[in-house]
Amino acid sequence: MNLGTGGANLIKSHEGFSLKFYGDPVGYPTVGWGHLITRNRTYTKNTTGNAKDSLLTQAEANALSSSLNLGYTSPISQSKANTFFAEDTADAVTAVNSLSLPSLSQSQFDALVSLTFNGGPGVLDTKDVKAMLDYKQIYPDFHGPISKNELDTCSKLVSKAFSYDRNLQRRRNQEATLFCKGRKYTHKYPVYTL
Repeated sequence: MNLGTGGANLIKSHEGFSLKFYGDPVGYPTVGWGHLITRNRTYTKNTTGNAKDSLLTQAEANALSSSLNLGYTSPISQSKANTFFAEDTADAVTAVNSLSLPSLSQSQFDALVSLTFNGGPGVLDTKDVKAMLDYKQIYPDFHGPISKNELDTCSKLVSKAFSYDRNLQRRRNQEATLFCKGRKYTHKYPVYTL
């Protein structure tokens, strides 16, 4: 499967955006939608979530570009930002596609890609994510009646699976809601409530 519009929009909405080089929350130089330029240098830490609050000066950007032989400097083009986003999400898409699962809906796939993009592929091996993915009633191709208890179990498993990184509760709740989109169960238990 490929990343859908819902997943791409969710990731972009939480990554922030700037065509100019900026410091991420650790201070690593970043551009576009969270495209990491290098971990070898740090600049102003972004503490607000707004890339404009930690922009590198043009002199810093030019020096960084020159020292790393990037072939581009700040600001980048919108086309370059789109290319970086596609490249950066490709690893998360590959990680989710490599799972041996029954078929996922596009929303389920997108939610898992967003979680993986942000948390790294190891998040798919966590106990809670595995428990959710092992529950056959989670999948759209599950045939048969689903009891109220099973629907409740689905909701609980989703909540636990997306309870990854307490600092990102808003993002995780949106991912869990996206995962449940179009399913008979809902995301009625916010992350970290169980």
